[in-house]
Amino acid sequence: MHPEQEKSLGEAQAPLWFWNDDLKDDELLRQLELMSDAGVTANAPHARMGFHGGYLDESWMHSIKTVVDYKKAHQESMWIYDEFNWPAGVANGEVTKDETLREKFLLFERFEVPASTRFRRQLEPLVAVRANMEDYFKGGAAGRPDFNVFCYDAETMEQLPLAGMMPESGNSRDVSMRMNDFELFRDRDTIVITVRILVEPFHGEGALTPDYMDARAARKFVEVTYDAYYEKFPDAFGSVITAGFNDETRLCHAFPWSDQFAEEFKKRKGYDILKCLPDLILTGEKSGRTRCDYFDVVADLYRENYHGVIHSWCRAHGIDYMPHLLGEECMAGHTRFSGDYMRQTKAMDRPGVDHLGKGIGSLNAKFASSAADAYGKEGLVCEVFAGCGWDLSFEEYLRMVSWLYSQGVKTITNHGFFYSIRDFRQYDWPPSEFFQWAHWDKMPLANAMTRRMYGMLTGGVSEAETLVYHPIESFWLHYIADQGFTHGYHMGPIIGDARAMEIDHKEQLLLSGLQEKNAAYSILPSDAIDNFTVKGRHMINRLTGQVYTAVVLPMCEVLPLKAALLFDAFARQGGQLCLMENYPALAMKKAEDAQVRNIFENMKLLDNVHFIEDAADVDHLETWLTTAAPAPIHVVSGRYGCKNNHPSYPDYIIDPYMHTGEDLDGVGCTRYLKDGHREYFFVNYTSVPQKLSVRVPSLSAPEVWDCFTGEIYAAEILEDGDGRRASDLTEYTVSLTLPPHYGTFLVTEI
Repeated sequence: MHPEQEKSLGEAQAPLWFWNDDLKDDELLRQLELMSDAGVTANAPHARMGFHGGYLDESWMHSIKTVVDYKKAHQESMWIYDEFNWPAGVANGEVTKDETLREKFLLFERFEVPASTRFRRQLEPLVAVRANMEDYFKGGAAGRPDFNVFCYDAETMEQLPLAGMMPESGNSRDVSMRMNDFELFRDRDTIVITVRILVEPFHGEGALTPDYMDARAARKFVEVTYDAYYEKFPDAFGSVITAGFNDETRLCHAFPWSDQFAEEFKKRKGYDILKCLPDLILTGEKSGRTRCDYFDVVADLYRENYHGVIHSWCRAHGIDYMPHLLGEECMAGHTRFSGDYMRQTKAMDRPGVDHLGKGIGSLNAKFASSAADAYGKEGLVCEVFAGCGWDLSFEEYLRMVSWLYSQGVKTITNHGFFYSIRDFRQYDWPPSEFFQWAHWDKMPLANAMTRRMYGMLTGGVSEAETLVYHPIESFWLHYIADQGFTHGYHMGPIIGDARAMEIDHKEQLLLSGLQEKNAAYSILPSDAIDNFTVKGRHMINRLTGQVYTAVVLPMCEVLPLKAALLFDAFARQGGQLCLMENYPALAMKKAEDAQVRNIFENMKLLDNVHFIEDAADVDHLETWLTTAAPAPIHVVSGRYGCKNNHPSYPDYIIDPYMHTGEDLDGVGCTRYLKDGHREYFFVNYTSVPQKLSVRVPSLSAPEVWDCFTGEIYAAEILEDGDGRRASDLTEYTVSLTLPPHYGTFLVTEI
């Protein structure tokens, strides 16, 4: 087999092609030919710092036409990289120069006012006053706006009315007007919280901060970018141009806001958030529930009004929408940058993920592939190699690609192929894995390996016995965002609440620990619950047909009722359910609390429901899973499993997460089902060959597929303990020798 010649495998590798200098047609064609010769037949021209010329002007479109014409002639594909630099949605400032289309944010200040102390502030309306102005001047309730000052008794935390703290103006008998003065003077300690809705100036962070929750910003972005490409190359869409790559969008501030947010919140949650905004920074169950509702709405508006708008346009024009976000590594990053990272996948055709630095072992790709599974998406794309440095070795390259494919990635997007490394360009998140790289001569070998893995995994589904619920609602209940940061930091906002940090930290330890043991699992976000059903003792993904034998609920203090009902049906039909650390007691809606509590109180009586006291106790969980959800592989001898030197992140959020220094040591194994076969994908992360003996079920003798060499051969069958011949067996014990640094498939018939 010559995978580099297979057109169907052309998007196994699709680099970002950095257009970062003065573009010349002959040089563009030379570089395109270099890519084609190496088997790299898809790419995404990327307007990058160092570019000479006008972005999206006639000269730019002329260069794009050069690529389109080449791709047509060679039957290759290309993607649109839809921004100048990043993050996407800015349109090189065309969107964000309009202040109404920039992200708004809430800024809170808290004051501890001792008893018998005078405290003054000037009140400001939180939002524009749309009420009847006659009522407003007369002081009527209908005309009074929601003000930005909130008062609480320090001991009871009872909210105090502002009435009586707003003196009338005595300036003139001839002018009737209300002054927005405020004076507090009480004989008890008081907490005063002020809230302002602000927007960053364009010359600062604002230039890179569109309002992702406002569909007007997304429509403007589409008009400037996607419409411009379609106007020039309508016939290329869906044939030569196959996708739009949307890079590293993120909510910038701790408490993002939008012009329509209060209205949308009331429509979705049934109450006025303007009257209880300080709940976002206060502790306690009542405040925590407001936070749950707030982040739930933030996540939905981000998905619907940004990703949803672009996704709809791409579908209508015959291409895939293919974004990756920011902070995919852990729950705190999911909340800070997306409200809820995993649910954004619903509005994508090919979901994406980013991986910076040359380390491996983090959970970002696993969260992304799990979301792709949950929402029935194919073709997970990973942007990779940024920040690896010019000393990136060929073995490190192979190792990273193999690890990403083991996590469910289907397409490698190199960051990047540099058009030029002249002057400062060589320092732009190197290396270039293009002709400037010391190992470029070996790229045909790496590309062929990538194509083989892409071919093996595309069209199949990952196999896992266990479904692990992602308890982000319980994290929201406790998480109070740190307002001191916006975007870009190594040691960023602290996760100050101890329980929020514990939930995030223990989830990372749990998921990393399962991966260390090669325990196959997928992560389930609550927003995808409707995609799952119960059949017998199994949980079934309606969209993909994936079957799960065991369900794990870690640290679920809050659980939406529809999720509780699904898990109740699973347990009552004999499914294996494990709760870790908590029985859920709260629903997302207060009126549904009792129903959720009753469901789980009754579950305590079922023999097939197990409880583990510590959510980080992976050894206990593994022991339970061995019986509750046995895997179709038994390791007879050899090294199996991986030690992760970095199973979790510290108590602060990082932007961006750099993975250099993170590592796995051992042999990993994941499984895929495709065309009546089971594919065991082994990756040897050690520096020497590893010999392994495993027993697997199969209707015929297993085969070994070497991803790097392309060699396919019959597996070495070891003598069965009962003395039966290999042809009589429905299980085979096979011996494998796994080369270091890359992956090997063991293929069985089922």
